[in-house]
Amino acid sequence: MSAVVFLYFITATQAWAQTALGHITRADSGAPVPYASVGVKGKPLGTVANEAGQFRLQTLEQALPTDTVVVSCVGFLPQQRLASELRLHPAVVLTPQATQLKEVAVRHGKLTPHVLGREAAGGMAHWGNWAPKDSLPKDKRGWEVGTFLTPSANCFVDAFSLYVERNNFRFVRFRIKLYAAEGNHPTTLLTDQDMQFVLGDQQLGWVKVDLRPYNLHLKKDQKIALALQWLDNDEPVTTGKHLSVPAAFPDPFRRAYVRDKSEAGWQLYPVNPSMNLSVQAYKE
Repeated sequence: MSAVVFLYFITATQAWAQTALGHITRADSGAPVPYASVGVKGKPLGTVANEAGQFRLQTLEQALPTDTVVVSCVGFLPQQRLASELRLHPAVVLTPQATQLKEVAVRHGKLTPHVLGREAAGGMAHWGNWAPKDSLPKDKRGWEVGTFLTPSANCFVDAFSLYVERNNFRFVRFRIKLYAAEGNHPTTLLTDQDMQFVLGDQQLGWVKVDLRPYNLHLKKDQKIALALQWLDNDEPVTTGKHLSVPAAFPDPFRRAYVRDKSEAGWQLYPVNPSMNLSVQAYKE
């Protein structure tokens, strides 16, 4: 093989790796599964599929052939594939998770409003997506951040609120997740409903998302983990794009948790981010 042909082969391979796409569809209808998570188990590698269920294989290029890639989405059974297999056969089919009817308390007139989480808008710490003046921000698709909450009474969830102090994006799509918590780690999801919202063009201040349509109910002294997962954003057209949310630091009584991608390990920090749940508490 001549040097010219060899160079062409390498260049063509690199171009394919940058443009090759994986596809995630539903087992029951063949329709795309939008915004499914794609993560390498135990490593900060992966991404989130777009609204058409497509993701770039290039985001997994640092995975070893023997690494396990987990493809998951709220409301579906997760699927595991070896990285080597996924590169050869990048079509993934997810099976919808069978939902079980849960007993839900009926709201009555004796409800008291409460807020679970931080209501302050300032703080010494800041989290989100940022970049120095002359560089592009990191790809945050799949990144999660959250905090631990424990209701002091049985309650219904009315809304989620987040304070945004800086935002240079035209849009950012998030998923709200509620986990059960054991010790200082989130465990299993508490709902199979996909709760998403979009942060608008350079939107700042308190952002409130109505969660009443999901009929969420929390039990007294039930420790939960409230999280945000970064799903999508406009592609940076200039350098220095960033989004940040304030947090109290240091906070000896609160812990926030972060992971870079959907299957990476959790990291804990002594901070309290400006995010909360509005609830209606009641006594049985």
